Amino acid sequence: MKRSIVIGIATGLVLVFSLAASVGAEETLFFPGSYYLISIGAATSDVDSLVQTGQQQGFTVVTLSDAGLSSYRGTQSTEEPESDLITAKSLLYADGARFLLRVQGERFDYEVRPGDKGYDLVLIPHEDMTASSLVSDVLTALQQLGIVGDEVDMEYKTFVLNPEKSEAPPEGVAIDSNLYNLMIAPDWLAAATKLNLDRTGLRVSVIAEKVPGGAIPEQFAPYVVSQTDTLAKLLLPIEDLVKLASDSGIGYVRPPYQPHPAVP
Repeated sequence: MKRSIVIGIATGLVLVFSLAASVGAEETLFFPGSYYLISIGAATSDVDSLVQTGQQQGFTVVTLSDAGLSSYRGTQSTEEPESDLITAKSLLYADGARFLLRVQGERFDYEVRPGDKGYDLVLIPHEDMTASSLVSDVLTALQQLGIVGDEVDMEYKTFVLNPEKSEAPPEGVAIDSNLYNLMIAPDWLAAATKLNLDRTGLRVSVIAEKVPGGAIPEQFAPYVVSQTDTLAKLLLPIEDLVKLASDSGIGYVRPPYQPHPAVP
């Protein structure tokens, strides 16, 4: 069932938890060794305003648009390579109208990024955390940035932080395991590098193998780079990987094949 908890007179934040049982504000919900994928709904601030706020607060800011890549350390423009910038502890990465925000600290790390129902919050606690500490330490900061409003619908999934083997895709979803594990990874940018996937901004290059008579769904047409009757290459938003792979017209979604260097 869902239970609402009002926490903090100053913030007025309301959390709506989707849990099988009631939960209290001081009950420990989040534990070290796991990470939590929490749906927080639509962002309340537009990306341009968020970029300005991030710069003023000293974030490393990377923006990708049709004009190319622009990067800042706070308000100062920088020509550093993207590979160096994305390791920043406080990072805002804007890809068109979508964004990823990451903060790494001593007690917890978190990442806000596009998800199925607007935006997701990925929480990586380094110590036990209650609903109250989630509000005071994380959600209030996001509220001040204009990312969350006065109510957060707390639907979340739990994952092992350092599993012995990678997570299997859901049954019936025909997707390469590396792509699926990128989508659920606690850090998209680091995971894309580790898994050797071809990432541009908050999108990733994929090949969609069509079933006989199948077609790329219309909603994904803007991301098609090239296609034939049987295959399509897309530069796809990471959050849409499972959605594309679940379509009845698609037989399998995988990374592009990488050419092997010739053996001398």
